[in-house]
Amino acid sequence: MNDDPAGAAGSADPARAGRPEGPDGPASAGPGGPGDPAGPADPIGPARKEVADAVPGRTRNSRRTAALLVAFAVACVATGVTVILAGAGGGAKPPPQAGPAAAGTMPGMPGMPHVTASGLPAPTTAAGTPAAGGALPASRPTELDIPAIGVHSDLLDLGLNKNGTLEVPGKPLQAGWYHNSPAPGQVGPSVILGHVDSYATGPAVFYKLGALRPHERITVTRADRKTAVFTVDAVRSYRKRAFPTLDVYGNTSDPELRLITCGDWNARTRSYDGNTVVFAHLAT
Repeated sequence: MNDDPAGAAGSADPARAGRPEGPDGPASAGPGGPGDPAGPADPIGPARKEVADAVPGRTRNSRRTAALLVAFAVACVATGVTVILAGAGGGAKPPPQAGPAAAGTMPGMPGMPHVTASGLPAPTTAAGTPAAGGALPASRPTELDIPAIGVHSDLLDLGLNKNGTLEVPGKPLQAGWYHNSPAPGQVGPSVILGHVDSYATGPAVFYKLGALRPHERITVTRADRKTAVFTVDAVRSYRKRAFPTLDVYGNTSDPELRLITCGDWNARTRSYDGNTVVFAHLAT
C-alpha cells in the first residue's frame, strides 16, 4: 500500500501482491505512487458498466478469481489518505478499526469454505442452479444499506480491467459488487468492495466499516426487487501478509456476504497495512 494504493488505473495488480513496504509504501508506477504521493483527486476511474439482471452461470472461486481478490486485499482501496490525515495536523482521526484476528480458521463462523486437496476452494454449482433452502436466485444487486453506520449506496458493477486486473469502485462514496462472486442472497460469499477514504471526499463509503458489530443488519436491494438481509457475524482486521484467503473468499454452503475495505492505519508509513473484513450471513 502507498498513499494511493488503488493506483492510477483503478485496479489491483497481482504482480505487486506481497512486495515488502518501505517508508514510502510498495513499489508502484503512475500517479499516486512514490514521487506523486497525493495522486489525482479521483484516481480510480473505471466507470460503472451496465450489466443484465441475470448473473451468467459460472464456477465461482476459481484459482484466477481467488488470486485477483487476494491482490485487491493486499493493494487495499484507500486513496489520498496522506493528504487527509497529514494535512490535518494530527486533528483528523483514522477510521474505526475492527478487532484483530489471526490468519486461518475463524472459530464459530457459519459455512466455512470447503477446501480441496490442492488447498483451493472447492467448486460450487453455477449461478443458474435452483436456489437451495432460503437462498435467492441470481439477480444483480443495486443498493446497499447499513443503518448502524449510516451507509446508503448504489452499487457499482465491478469486473476485470482489460489488462486482467480487478476493478475497484470508481467513486469513493459508492461501493461495488464484484460480479464474478455470487449475487447477494445466492449460496456462497458475495463480495462487495468500498473505499475507506479518498483525496477528493475525505471519509468514503466504508469509513466506519470497522465500527460494525455482530448482530447488526446489512440490506442489499436487488434488480429483481427482492432484498437480501444479512446479519453481521464478525468484523475482523487482517494484516495484508496474513490475509486468510479461504476464510474470506472460499466457497460456503450458505448465502454469505463479505464487505471489504482498508484497515490497520500505520501512522509511521502513513498508509494502511491491512484490510477490514465484515463477515455476514443471510437472515431473510
